[in-house]
Amino acid sequence: MLTPDIKTNLILKEIGIKRYSLRSKMPHSIEKGLHYYQKGLILALLDKPFEDFIKEHQDFIKAIIEATKSGDGKENNGTILFSSREELKEQTLNFSKSKLIIIFGNISNEMIFDTQFIKAPPIDQLISSKELKKHLWIEIKNQLNL
Repeated sequence: MLTPDIKTNLILKEIGIKRYSLRSKMPHSIEKGLHYYQKGLILALLDKPFEDFIKEHQDFIKAIIEATKSGDGKENNGTILFSSREELKEQTLNFSKSKLIIIFGNISNEMIFDTQFIKAPPIDQLISSKELKKHLWIEIKNQLNL
């Protein structure tokens, strides 16, 4: 006696439809992403793509960078995909000319660069807290000798 499940499989097989498909093999290396926004000699590492921030947050990031007086110049943003620390270093060689890197939000410690950097809280927390803004500005001033 055929069960409904077996009948369904037989009918689908006869008309050329596979009910189940085999999974493709997963690659051994899992790629991670590093989102950034750069203007001039200041690089901001972000916990999500720059385009995903609301306009107010984008303007806030730009204002922080422009306040450093090193944020004049070409504006650039994007995502770097990597699967190892060595691959990340290779892809970020052009960032080595940065004067300062500001890391916003929760980004893994394995992405730390040889250049000076400041670990800042997430953008939403910064916008809502004057004390966090003040602390970040003091760190920026100390790093850049402003």
